[in-house]
Amino acid sequence: MTLVDSVSKTGYNRAFARPLTAGDRAYLAFHRLNPGEFQDVGAVLFLDGPVELADLRAHVAERVRQPRALMLTDRLETVTVRPTDRRSTVTETHWVSQPDMDIDAHVAAVPLPTLEQAERLGDSDAVGDRRIRAAIDQIASWPTDTNSQPWKIYLICDSTGTSGGSSGESSDVTGSGGRRGATSGSVLVYRTSHIAQDGAALYRALHLLFGGEDDPDIGLPTSIARPRAVDYLRFVTRGLNVLSPTRVLDAWGGPPRGPARHTWTTADLGEIRTAARRHNATVNDVYLAALAGAVRTWSEFEWRHDDRPVHALMPVSIRLAADQNVLSNYTSGVRVALPCGEPDAAHRLARIAERTKALKRGGIGLVEHHLFPTVAQRATPRMLSYAASFGGRTHELAMVATNARTVRGPLEVAGRKVTELIGTGPLLAGRQHLSVALFGVGDRVGITFAASDSVPNHERLATLWRHELDEMNRLAPIGVQVPHQRHPSPRAR
Repeated sequence: MTLVDSVSKTGYNRAFARPLTAGDRAYLAFHRLNPGEFQDVGAVLFLDGPVELADLRAHVAERVRQPRALMLTDRLETVTVRPTDRRSTVTETHWVSQPDMDIDAHVAAVPLPTLEQAERLGDSDAVGDRRIRAAIDQIASWPTDTNSQPWKIYLICDSTGTSGGSSGESSDVTGSGGRRGATSGSVLVYRTSHIAQDGAALYRALHLLFGGEDDPDIGLPTSIARPRAVDYLRFVTRGLNVLSPTRVLDAWGGPPRGPARHTWTTADLGEIRTAARRHNATVNDVYLAALAGAVRTWSEFEWRHDDRPVHALMPVSIRLAADQNVLSNYTSGVRVALPCGEPDAAHRLARIAERTKALKRGGIGLVEHHLFPTVAQRATPRMLSYAASFGGRTHELAMVATNARTVRGPLEVAGRKVTELIGTGPLLAGRQHLSVALFGVGDRVGITFAASDSVPNHERLATLWRHELDEMNRLAPIGVQVPHQRHPSPRAR
C-alpha cells in the first residue's frame, strides 16, 4: 500500500491506494493506445431458480460493504504519491478504493433474446441454450467501464418466464410455472476488465460476492525461487520460440472478423481426472489434448498431408499466496504446440504431457515473476501494449487456451445455489480467431469457446471437445495392451 498525499477526481485525502501490477500496466497501456478495443473476461453463473433484480442488488450491496471486500470498490485514479526512496512526489495511476460506489450502476438486468433473435445461432442447444448464448454474445460486445469500478453483473431476465436452466440444455421459456416478470432470472453474467482481474482474481471476486465466509486455499505457492543463469537462458529461448510462426489454417476462413460467438460444453471434473490418471497425465494435459483433437476433427482436411502443429498461448499464474487476497493480474504465458496432426488421441495426450513436463522442469514463471515488475516500470506504453495483445498475433499463435481450474463452492446468489459456472475468456475482436477457457465451480467444469463470427462451423468445437474426452477415457494408455474379451461359448451337452 502507498500513502497518497492527494488524489485527483475523487477528492480523497490521505487515502490508501494500491499500485498497478506489471500485468495491469500492460492491459491499461493497450486500452489507452487502442481506443474502441478492449479485453474483458468474465463468468456465467447458472442458478437453481430465479432471483429478482432488487434482491440481487441487495445481496451485492451487503457483500461489498464487508471490510474484506473493499478491493471490489477499487477504481483507476491518477494520484500523487511520495515513494519511500524519493523526496519528491510523482504522478501515477493507482487503484483507489471508493467505498460509496453506486451498486445499482454495477448490477443491471438485460432481456433474454427471443428465439427469433437467436435464430442466427442455428437450431441446436447442445452447445449452450441459443437464447442464453445470444445474450452472452451481446454482453461481451459491451466494454466494461474503466472510469468506474471495472466490473459489472448482468441478470438475464425473461419476460415470458425465467432465463434459467442448465448450461448445456434448453431452458424452459414457455412461461409455464414460476412466472416472475421481466426483472427476474436464473442466469447472471459477471464481466470485468482484464486491466483489473486475471482468472484467480476473478474467482476471488466471485467468492467475495457469492461465496462463504472462509478464505479458501487455492494452492498458491508461498514463494518462487530466484532464477539462476540457466533459467534466464531458458526464458530467452522460450521468448524466441514464441516469435517463430505457427501454422495458419485455411479452416479459419481468413482473417478474424466480427464479434465473439460463445459455445460451451460441461463435464464432471472426475471425468477429466479419470482420463488423466488413466494416461499418467494432468487435468491440464487432458484439457489441451482434447482441444487438439477437437481442432483436428473440425479441420480434418488440413491434416491429411501436413502434420505441422498449431500453437496456443497458455496463461501461467505467477501469483503468490501473499497475493491471494488482491485482485489485479499476476500472469505470464507460454506457447504450447498442439499436435493436431497426430491421429491417435492417446498419443496426442502423451505428446502434450511430455511438453508440459518439460516446461515445468524448465522453471517456467521463475524469471517472469522476478523480472516483469521491474521491466514494466521502465517499458514504454507501446511495449506494454504489445505484450498485452500478443494473443491476437495469429501468425505466431492460433488461439489462447486458459485453464483457470475451478473455484471451490458452494456459491450462492440471493438464496439460490450456483449449479454451473462457465468462463468467458478475452477475445480480441478483429484480431483473434479463437479463445478457449476452462472454468468451473466445485466438481463441475465448463469449457467455453469464444470464436470470431467469421470462423466457419466454430459451434462444432465444443461438442468435439466433449467427444475427445470420452475417447481418452475409452482408450488404453500407450504401452498397455487391452486383452480381447472373449465370451464363453455354450458347453456341449
